Amino acid sequence: MGSHANASGRHVLARFRARRILHAYLFIAPVIVLFGIFRVVPAIQTLLYSFYKVELLRGRFTFIGLDNFRTLLTDEIFQKAAVNTLVYVASIVPISAALGLILAVLFNTRFRFKEFFKAVYFAPMVTSTVAAAVVWWWMYNPQFGIFNVLLKLVGLPEQPWLMSSHMALPSIIIFSIWKTLGYNMIIYLAGLQAIPQQFYEAATIDGAGAIKRFWRISVPLLAPTTTFILIYNGILAFQVFDQVFVLTGGGPANSTNVVVLDLYRQAFERYNFGYAAAEAMVLFVFILGVTLLQYVYSKRFEVAY
Repeated sequence: MGSHANASGRHVLARFRARRILHAYLFIAPVIVLFGIFRVVPAIQTLLYSFYKVELLRGRFTFIGLDNFRTLLTDEIFQKAAVNTLVYVASIVPISAALGLILAVLFNTRFRFKEFFKAVYFAPMVTSTVAAAVVWWWMYNPQFGIFNVLLKLVGLPEQPWLMSSHMALPSIIIFSIWKTLGYNMIIYLAGLQAIPQQFYEAATIDGAGAIKRFWRISVPLLAPTTTFILIYNGILAFQVFDQVFVLTGGGPANSTNVVVLDLYRQAFERYNFGYAAAEAMVLFVFILGVTLLQYVYSKRFEVAY
C-alpha cells in the first residue's frame, strides 16, 4: 500500500514538473520563434547565397561554388576594406578598454558631482550614432569646425581631418572611442565595485600603495570583465558601418572603406547579393576567430576570489 502511494506521488510530481517545463517553453516560444525568423534563417540564407550568383530581380539563382570567395582574394577594394577594418578593430578595442578602466578607477572614488560626470561620459553611448556622427562631421570641418578652431587658438597647424586619406580613418577611430568609452567605464565600474574590499584593506596593511593595489588586485580580478569588454567591443568594431557611412562614405580614395560598407554597396547598390553574402561569411569567420582567440587567451589571466 505504501509503495503504491509512493509511486502515485512520484507520478504526480513528474507530471507537475513536466507541466512546469511545458509552461516555461511556452513563455519563451515567441522569443525563440522571432530569433529563428530574424537571425537563424537569414544566417543560413546568407551562407547559401554565398555559393550562388543571385539575381533577385530576375528570380535567378546560379550555383557557382566557391567563385565568390575566389574573387574576394583578388578584389583590391575588398582587401583594402578588410585591412581598414582590422586596423579599426586593433585600434579602438584596446584603447577604449584602457581608457574605460582608467575612468572607472577615477569614478570609484568619492568626489563632488560624480554622478553628473558619470552621466556626461555615458551619454554618447545612448545617443544615436548617426546623429552624433553628423555633429562630429561639422566639428571635423576643416574650415569652421571646432577642432581646427581649438588648434588655431593654441598655435598648432589646422588639420584636414576627414578630407585626408591619412587622417580620415584615425578621425573615425577617435569618434568611435568617444562613443564607446562610457559603456566600458560603466562595466568596469561595476566590476570594481564587485571586488571585496577586504583585499584592498589587507594589501594596505601590508604596505602596498595605490598603484601596486591596482596592478596586483584590481587588474587580475577584473579579467572576466576585461574579457567581456574586449569580445563585445571587438564584435561591434568588426561591424562598424554607421559612422563611416555618415562621416566619409568610405572615402577619400577608399581610405576608410570597411567590410560592412563594401558589403552594403555590393548588395544594395550593385545588387550583387551572392558576392555580398560571401563577404558576410568572411566577416563572420573574422569575428569568430578573433572572439575565440580573445576568450582562450584571456582565460589565462582570470583569478577567482
